[in-house]
Amino acid sequence: MELAEKAAQSGTVYCLGTLVHNERLLTELGRQGVVFVDDLAKVPDNATILIRSHGVSPEILEKAEARKLAIIDATCAFVRKLQVLVARLAEEGKQIIILGDRHHPEVIGVMGWARQSAYVLADPSQLAMLGSLDPDRPVALVAQTTQNQSLLDEVGEKLTAQVPVVERYNTICKATALRQESVRNLACIVDVMVVVGGKNSANTKKLADVCKDAGVRIIAVTEAAELEMSQLQDARTVGVAAGTSTPHWTIKEVIAKMENEKNNEEIQDEQVTGESKQEQVQVEEIAMNQVVLEFSVGDVVKGIVASVSEDEVLVDIGYKSEGVLPRQEMILAADQEISSVIHLGQEVEVVVKAVDEQEGKITLSRKSLERKQKWADLEQAFENGTVITGLVKEVVKAGMVVDLGGGYEGFMPGSLVDVTFVPDFSVFHDEKISFKIIEVRRDKKRLILSRKQVLEEEAAVQKNKILNSLKPGQVIRGTVKRLTNFGAFVDVGGIDGLLHVSEMSWSRIDNPGEVLSVGDEIDVKVIDVVPERDRIGLSLRQAQPDPWAKIARQFKPGDVTEGKVTRVVDFGVFVELAPGVEGLVHISQLANHRVKQASEVVQQGQMVKVKILDINTAAKRVSLSIREAAPRPKKEYVKEVQQPQDTGNGLTFGDVFGDLFDLKKENE
Repeated sequence: MELAEKAAQSGTVYCLGTLVHNERLLTELGRQGVVFVDDLAKVPDNATILIRSHGVSPEILEKAEARKLAIIDATCAFVRKLQVLVARLAEEGKQIIILGDRHHPEVIGVMGWARQSAYVLADPSQLAMLGSLDPDRPVALVAQTTQNQSLLDEVGEKLTAQVPVVERYNTICKATALRQESVRNLACIVDVMVVVGGKNSANTKKLADVCKDAGVRIIAVTEAAELEMSQLQDARTVGVAAGTSTPHWTIKEVIAKMENEKNNEEIQDEQVTGESKQEQVQVEEIAMNQVVLEFSVGDVVKGIVASVSEDEVLVDIGYKSEGVLPRQEMILAADQEISSVIHLGQEVEVVVKAVDEQEGKITLSRKSLERKQKWADLEQAFENGTVITGLVKEVVKAGMVVDLGGGYEGFMPGSLVDVTFVPDFSVFHDEKISFKIIEVRRDKKRLILSRKQVLEEEAAVQKNKILNSLKPGQVIRGTVKRLTNFGAFVDVGGIDGLLHVSEMSWSRIDNPGEVLSVGDEIDVKVIDVVPERDRIGLSLRQAQPDPWAKIARQFKPGDVTEGKVTRVVDFGVFVELAPGVEGLVHISQLANHRVKQASEVVQQGQMVKVKILDINTAAKRVSLSIREAAPRPKKEYVKEVQQPQDTGNGLTFGDVFGDLFDLKKENE
């Protein structure tokens, strides 16, 4: 009614169906500009339409949106809950049975959400008219929100005896159920029950049915004018009940009429009458207070979650109806589902935000409690040095703004983002990161964060773990992180080990870049571990097969082979016979003549033939000779015939010493 009156202040409002079952109220609303129609087609385009508490089918909502009608949806929260439930059950392929009046607008709307595939029963006797239910498909039983609880229980029991699987959902509005229970208790102790409400009001009819079941006489009226005092001639005590759509003043008018109009034939003693009325009122109040608690705005209460949907949570806090906890009264991320933090049956603490006694509706909130609890958690994380996570929501020049949840944010300066320099923080945007709170400014609720501290602590833990786990002789996998003149630093799981240039290859190398590049993944052997100095010595060549292990099988003394001169030194040259295996050619074995400097005979990088003189695998030493690999052939002796010279005795120096000169040359 309030929604209709407020909307009518801006122009005509069309209501699909009567808003309440009360002619006086409908007339007053019509005077204010509310027009009641029974068909959407009667509503002009671009007009405003109000959906009453009974709700409508999704088809009507779609048509209204297609015609660009401004929709005011006043569907009761419990009816909406029933609609969502039935839609889900239909999607799951359940056999749906609705206990209710098939001609009631609420049930008509619910049928639309069930895709017109549900059965509707008015009472348990109609179960026989259902026909055969599929025994292989579960049956889901729901009820019109104003239905009688006892009828729902009876139908449920009979269904359970007929089909294997019955899922029973109590969709009766709690306010309705509590009202019916109170009326039942009152009807048992009075002589007559006066039921006030519209003739077409479903919940008013249910109250009358409850009174009939209690065996008390009923007088049904829509307003005080319809009450005939003669109907109360034999009554000593009278109970009054009213439907939810019955205005308070109508109820007061009915009670006032009974109090003011005296019938002398029936009431002999005014004092007795007063005592009777006092007793009646007292009994009614007791009946209500036994089941309903009173709440005020700001109260912090605990309740049990009765229902969870996409937009709201219903919480049983002991009120006339479940309290409504809207999504906007919880602190959630934009894409976060309510079901991720709240589940059915969970006990939750909430704050009463609004109480509508007329509608029996109470609105709840968790925002203030969540913020208070979140701040307490953040302060505790700061005190304990706990690592927490958050979402980077904004990147600025000086650092990053992190969403901590609960409506709180923290700032992370650029110098505290990483252990190394980060040129662009945008790589962290919309990413979840871990950090510690290193400063709390309580007056401004500001927090300073550090990811760097977490990374440093993690690295220290990892370093200690690795240092304590590594043993000399282990072969492990590592990644080359940095090259230097004297070797390379290799990451072996969060800590760097030194791979000296002398341990890179069995062959002699001058520059680490000849063997490795940054980023290479290699297998290395641990040759030294000093935890107190954070030092790890590594070897690449020792992780590979030793070429000296097979050199004795590949070569033997006396073999002539070809090799590459790798180094030229004062005392000779080194020649590579195989990768990682070098032999020495002493300077005396370079040539058949005297050699002062090795470079006179060979140059570095030159390929030469060598003869293996000796192999010592234990000492990793090979002696070679170039001279013997290709010895100069001996000069053939030819006696020279000379003409005799007149020396006085007929002999020359050649005749006397010729053989000696030839022998010397041969020896040289």
